[in-house]
Amino acid sequence: MLYLIVPVYNVQAYLARCVESVLRQEGRFQMILVDDGSTDGSGEMCDDYAARNPERVMVIHKPNGGLSSARNAGLERCRELSRDAHRDYTLMLDSDDFLRDGCIRTLQALCAETDCDAVQFGWEHGSGSRFTVPLPDEPAIRRMTGAEALLDATVKTSFCNKVYRLSLYEGERFPEGKLNEDEFLFYRVVWKCKTFLTTSAAYMYYYQRGGSIMHTLAKRLKDNPHRNDWREAFDERIRFFEEKGEARQVQRCYERICIELILRYSEQTQLPREQRDTDVTDGAMVRDFRRFYPRMIGLDTISPARKVVFTLFYLCPWLATVVGRFHALRR
Repeated sequence: MLYLIVPVYNVQAYLARCVESVLRQEGRFQMILVDDGSTDGSGEMCDDYAARNPERVMVIHKPNGGLSSARNAGLERCRELSRDAHRDYTLMLDSDDFLRDGCIRTLQALCAETDCDAVQFGWEHGSGSRFTVPLPDEPAIRRMTGAEALLDATVKTSFCNKVYRLSLYEGERFPEGKLNEDEFLFYRVVWKCKTFLTTSAAYMYYYQRGGSIMHTLAKRLKDNPHRNDWREAFDERIRFFEEKGEARQVQRCYERICIELILRYSEQTQLPREQRDTDVTDGAMVRDFRRFYPRMIGLDTISPARKVVFTLFYLCPWLATVVGRFHALRR
C-alpha cells in the first residue's frame, strides 16, 4: 500500500488538480488529505472528494499548525491504518503539485522489484497546468545505500519527490514551528536506508505559485526569527554524524551549509539594500562561509566545477550574484 499525505491549507484554486491527478492513478494507494484549518473552502472540498471516493480518500481536519504539524498528523494516521509498516510506503505531496499519469503504478512496481527502502524521482518545475517534458524511453535508475545518497549531489532534501518505507519514520517527527523543516528530518530517514534508488523520470510537477513559502522566503528573511532555522538543522545533523564518527558526512554537512550561504547571499543581494537580511549587510554570511570553507573543500565527492565556484566565492563574494542566476548549486 502507498499512503499519500497531502497537507491542505487555503489552496482552493489548486486542490482539484492535485487530487484528481492522484485519483487517475492505478495501483494500491490511499490519499490522506490533512485540512490544516483552511478558511477558504478547501476543507469542504476535501470532504466532498472523500464522500465520492471513500475507498481511496480520507480527510483529517485539524486546527492550523503548519506544514510539519499536518504531515505529522498524516503519518500518525498511516501508522493506524498500516498492517505492515515495512511493506507499506509513503509519499508526501504538496497540495498545489500534481502527479503524472502512471506514476504510482510505476513506482510501486519499482519498489516491489528491488525491495528498496526509498525512491527519489524527478520533477518538472514551473507555473503551468500540465507536463511539457516527456518521460524518457528508459529512465536512468541508480542504486545506492542511504550513506551514499547523503553524499550524492543529485539526491535532494525535499520529501515531495520521494517514496519511503513507512517504517523509516518510526521514532521520527517533522519539527513543528520551523522553516526548512525537511532539513531537520531528511538525513535521519535516509541514513536508515539500506537501498536508495533514484530515477530520472519526472513523475511530479512542482508548481511554484506567488504565494508559496519558498517563492517569498528571500523577501521575508529580514528580522525573521526563523531565518536561521536551516542552520539549526545542520548543527543537529553535524552532531548526529560526529557522534557516529562519520567524517565524510560531516564534511558534506559543511558543503551543504556553504551552498546555502552562497545561494542565500545571491538572492539577498538582488533585493534593495533596505530589504536585505542583516546577515548579508553586516557580512556575517561571508564570514561564516570563509570559516566553513576549509572544513568541506577536501571532500572527495565535490566536483571540480563546484570547487571552482566555492573558491571564487571565498575570494570574491559578489560573484555569487552571477552564480545565483543559474542555480547550478541547487540543481
